[in-house]
Amino acid sequence: MSVKTYSKKKSGSVKLSVNFTVAEFACHDGSDTVLISGELVTLLQKIRDHFGKPVTINSAYRTAAWNAKQGGAPKSQHLSGTAADITIPGVSPLTVAQYTEFLQPVTGGIGVYPSFVHVDVRNTRTRWDSRSGSEKAVSGWQGYSEASKLDQAVDKLVKAGVIDSPERWKAGDWTDRAVELLLIKMAGALV
Repeated sequence: MSVKTYSKKKSGSVKLSVNFTVAEFACHDGSDTVLISGELVTLLQKIRDHFGKPVTINSAYRTAAWNAKQGGAPKSQHLSGTAADITIPGVSPLTVAQYTEFLQPVTGGIGVYPSFVHVDVRNTRTRWDSRSGSEKAVSGWQGYSEASKLDQAVDKLVKAGVIDSPERWKAGDWTDRAVELLLIKMAGALV
């Protein structure tokens, strides 16, 4: 796991990816040192790209003193710069967890809380639910699956204004006449 050490003062504005800077991962205690895992940045960027909305990092790297003050686990992934607690406006923590599960089915930690999701890139796998206020181990956060190529194609055609009844096309309930009309409409859209 590639964890790098940064200075918030010297490198706070450095872009780690298209949407994330060093400062976003800094400990909230005001300390200058920031530990950041490259794998964590990659994971967060994938989540950001998928939802198409900003990912707010509520907490990432923590010093030992700040972690203790926040009630964090003594061996928290935050201490090594491999974890982040995140929110996405308009997206439930459970939905974020389900997509993260899809990205990390056999590794990493995913914890769901009432208002945020904890994600980390540890080499082992652990999942928990803290929405009730007490932490309970769970088997995972299934529920997300990639859209089929047909569904993706239909969505593109809807977005382009070529078709207006996506559920019919996704169901595969087409007549020869419907396909003929679709081809004519698509050809007209190309001009």
